[in-house]
Amino acid sequence: MAKTATVTSNVVKIHVKFTLITPDGLRRIAFDLEKDTKDDGTVSWKITFQLFERDKKSDDFGDAMVDLEVDVDKKLNAKAQAMADNGMTKTQAALAMGAVGDMVQDPAVSDKKKVAAVQTILK
Repeated sequence: MAKTATVTSNVVKIHVKFTLITPDGLRRIAFDLEKDTKDDGTVSWKITFQLFERDKKSDDFGDAMVDLEVDVDKKLNAKAQAMADNGMTKTQAALAMGAVGDMVQDPAVSDKKKVAAVQTILK
């Protein structure tokens, strides 16, 4: 009689991309969420947050006005996993398109505050 092999499965990489467009069609947010698991089991998440705006719906969005890469605080790993598994909620989308989108394009706001603001979308 043959022995049954033990099979284990581990998701080591996840890449989920959310594209958000405001109802007026003038602002687009690209929110990429990536998970990486190292050989030792260490998990890290990264967000790429891009903001695009245009004057009229008939215009192209062009290059991103804001392009941020954010290493997610390990305390938010479970929230990042929940978003990857379940999608972005309406509240999270509204935050990304509104308050966070406004903040990250403000030159008076420090990079540290911008990074923190992007991470609040996970909460």
